[in-house]
Amino acid sequence: MKNILAPCLIGLATLIAAPALGQDAPFKVELLGSITLPTGLSIAGEEFGGISGLDYDPAADIYYAISDDRSQNAPARFYTLRLKADAEGVHGVDIVASHLLRDAAGNIFPAKGIDPESIRYNAATRTIFWTTENDVAGNPGVYESRLDGSFLRALAVPDYYKPTADGSSGIYGNLAFESLAISADGTLVLAGTENALAQDGAKATLEAGSPSRIISFDIASGQPTAEQIYETGLIHAKATAEPPYNDNGLSEFMVFDDSHLLAVERSFAAGLGNEINFYLVDLSGATNVNGRPSIKGETVEPAAKQRVFKIGEGDFDLDIDNIESVTFGPEIDGKRTLVIASDNNFNPNGQFTQFVVFTLN
Repeated sequence: MKNILAPCLIGLATLIAAPALGQDAPFKVELLGSITLPTGLSIAGEEFGGISGLDYDPAADIYYAISDDRSQNAPARFYTLRLKADAEGVHGVDIVASHLLRDAAGNIFPAKGIDPESIRYNAATRTIFWTTENDVAGNPGVYESRLDGSFLRALAVPDYYKPTADGSSGIYGNLAFESLAISADGTLVLAGTENALAQDGAKATLEAGSPSRIISFDIASGQPTAEQIYETGLIHAKATAEPPYNDNGLSEFMVFDDSHLLAVERSFAAGLGNEINFYLVDLSGATNVNGRPSIKGETVEPAAKQRVFKIGEGDFDLDIDNIESVTFGPEIDGKRTLVIASDNNFNPNGQFTQFVVFTLN
């Protein structure tokens, strides 16, 4: 993944052209299977749910899954999971363990004191990186922790990501660091905001996308080395139910190959449901805006992106929910697998935890 993080040093890599699944897609996507867990499921007295990040460790054949529980249903935590899948489909999920996340003082996080959103396992150090949309002071963060959940460090998120009291700058509420990836060479951590910083632009609408930021941190120092703009798509449809809520944002990304991220945008419209779009993203030609508090009024080249497939309501015969996670899983019958998961928001009214496995070939 070195290519996508050195926009000033290399030329723009050729994106794989793929306007729509089944036309010019660079790979064939087939549903292997899915499993749905009910909201309200209790494990050892702790409600399971809120899955907002997922990462696979092939050496141990285990998944790390982070819950976005704000220490309200149970203390903030991540899980280790095993998915039972083979060429015949997906047969089950084992919740192996739950691990409490702790702050720098060794304490569990207080109610509403953290909002975990994404997780990546670093095999080189056997640690996890994870993000929060806000801490107890309302600021976004990127952290490194041990596998027992104990705190190691916070990476140096610039002050201009912190929201001001009047809302004129910093993250929008609930639209901060939803995405996380570790570069293929293991030197960088990338985090992406769901929508723009307030000083950069507006939230996504039916007419326009939003200029999210992707920030890269040097793992060794914890300092930011690059920031690039990722333009989200439009909200996919007008809401048809009350309250008329709808949105679209960058809900996760992962390393796809040495030149691309695979990004997930989740759009929702009340009364219609979800639309999930997957994009190959190339950062190599994007302007590096590292250290610029605002891009408003500036000419900035955003990341190049190309949609490779979409999941709408009923596509693949799926009742798709609030997809916020993506990772590669194990090879099955020589085919790469892609695993996505949904956040049920701990909402018993129609939402659920869902793991869906696709094969790519």
